[in-house]
Amino acid sequence: MPSPYQPHQRFTEADRDKIAGRLRDAFADGRLDQPEFTARLDRLYGAQTYGELEPLVRDLPPVRTYQTPAMVENVKPAPEPGTFPERKKPNQPQNKALQHLTGGFTGVVLLNVVIWFVIGLGNGGDWPAFWPVWLLIPWALFAFSNLGKRR
Repeated sequence: MPSPYQPHQRFTEADRDKIAGRLRDAFADGRLDQPEFTARLDRLYGAQTYGELEPLVRDLPPVRTYQTPAMVENVKPAPEPGTFPERKKPNQPQNKALQHLTGGFTGVVLLNVVIWFVIGLGNGGDWPAFWPVWLLIPWALFAFSNLGKRR
């Protein structure tokens, strides 16, 4: 039993549960047979002091504790709170303005301009009002606002 406790001191239910767990583990490992296990459990539930608990587990191996898996032991620990690890900078050039202009919404705008053009050709050159402008305005504002920003 733990050293800070005196043999005449009473123990808690949590201590009783720990000892019962050790007895169950020993029985499951084959260290105790059924009659021995039952007899020790009976004595455990009749005991009241630490001195009565010690003989129940004296001949059993010490408690197995949790061991950290080997793959986790070699992992670098998390940084201290408030500190941030350095991010690796990509080897690509920082100016990606053309990549931003050609993504997502650009395809929608181009599709609408093509549809407007096809409608104009289908009407024999009678071009309707340039309605894709309503898509081009927000696209242009967004595209030109991001040109000077660094990412």
